Amino acid sequence: METHDIEPHPFQEAVDVLDHFFDRMDSGTVFAPNPFADFRTWRQRIRRALFTLLLDGRPWLEARRSLDWPYDALQQHAPFLEAAAVSGATAVERQEARRFLALLPFPGQWRHLRRLAAVEADSPEIALLLSEEHRKIEAKLAKKRQKTFKLRHFCQILKAPRLPQEKGVLRIFSLPYLFYSVPGLLTRLSEQYVIYLEPPWGVLARHAWLRVFSDLADPVVIGAGGPEDCRFLATQPNVLPIPLAHGDYLEPNEDVPLEASKTVDIVFNGLFDDMPRKRHGVVLDLLMRPELNRLTALFLGRGAARNVAAFRRQVAERGLEGRVTVFDNLPRHDVPRHLAPCRVGIQISLHENVCRSIYEFFRSDIPCLVSSSMAGFNFDLITPENGVIAADEALPEALRQMLADLPSFQPRAWFLRHSGSIHAGRRLNDHLRSLFLQLGYEWQEDIVPLSSSGANRYIDPEDYRRFLPEFRRLFRIFKAFPLPIALAPE
Repeated sequence: METHDIEPHPFQEAVDVLDHFFDRMDSGTVFAPNPFADFRTWRQRIRRALFTLLLDGRPWLEARRSLDWPYDALQQHAPFLEAAAVSGATAVERQEARRFLALLPFPGQWRHLRRLAAVEADSPEIALLLSEEHRKIEAKLAKKRQKTFKLRHFCQILKAPRLPQEKGVLRIFSLPYLFYSVPGLLTRLSEQYVIYLEPPWGVLARHAWLRVFSDLADPVVIGAGGPEDCRFLATQPNVLPIPLAHGDYLEPNEDVPLEASKTVDIVFNGLFDDMPRKRHGVVLDLLMRPELNRLTALFLGRGAARNVAAFRRQVAERGLEGRVTVFDNLPRHDVPRHLAPCRVGIQISLHENVCRSIYEFFRSDIPCLVSSSMAGFNFDLITPENGVIAADEALPEALRQMLADLPSFQPRAWFLRHSGSIHAGRRLNDHLRSLFLQLGYEWQEDIVPLSSSGANRYIDPEDYRRFLPEFRRLFRIFKAFPLPIALAPE
């Protein structure tokens, strides 16, 4: 009888690559000749396998191992490589151990990478890493539709410096990669400010270029919503991770409409330009299930016209035009009005860094169903009062049960008691004050209230006007460096 080879699942292939690596360390043969590849190629395969699982493979990995497994295994095996880097039997073993620690997301990777880049800058592997970092960042900047920026478009003064006794606080909420491409700029800024960085995505272990923020005199405060990102960052030198960023600072907005008739079963808010990560198709598939085939849905999000059109085609191909409504590129102030008639929100992105849409649902008194495989969110914030966490296979039943039990949820009450710009801003202020006092700086003035979006992210416009002299001083600092963007004065 004829047999056919079955292609292995790409996620299983990734697990096999990692298992092989960890098994070789357990057996003490990691530095023996590798029948599959040289060390450089092997490291590339291991890195690719790690982030295949931690990005696209999250639901699959959660169901078969655990989302913590890669991080646990790296932490477990780091001492073996650290010992080999110092006392390996040969120079090759010591060198390769150092490269594994520096080029893969082991605990303390940024420290190892900084040391390795200083002594092996000309090695092909390190040179390739550095050139790839620059190439990717140049591509990110080139892809930006906006070509001229003001400082308030990507950073915010939360507290003015009163040197020499008291530094200021500078929040960087966008374009973090800009600072990698301008050597010396962060160091100059850190003479006057403690930096509070909010990366716009999760799974931060894949972005080793973030290490430039840990090269400063004072620790950088990094807002990371998810525990796995906080765990990775906590092992890096000169980094203070805190579980606050972006969506945490959503304004309470007492004008949110709450009395509308509930006519839409589920609402999904996600970027149409990034549908594979946001997983629009998974929500459409939910609507096709027999037990959910009468539900109606609203899809909101920003995106290019071609991508919105592609999503509308997906809706039509499934025959869902009569049950699915799509609104794209709404002004933010219009979003609450469109949320008002919705019963349940759903957020199943593969990774975020604190998800604004979840808080927008809560603010509009809409409970949210959240995928348990999503990176970049603190699941401790989901309670019986505001939503449900479910693995992919449990999403249909969880959604059905939520719609049946709507009166049991009180998400806006939870939001007003625990979250939003007032509560999150107070917690951020406490973190910063503790850090200042620990560093020996004075703390005479609290940070100003901050928001999650807007032209300058100040809740009180007067704060922006008050800080204009500081912005002008910042502008002169920036313009003293060769910038890869056009920067206009405030």
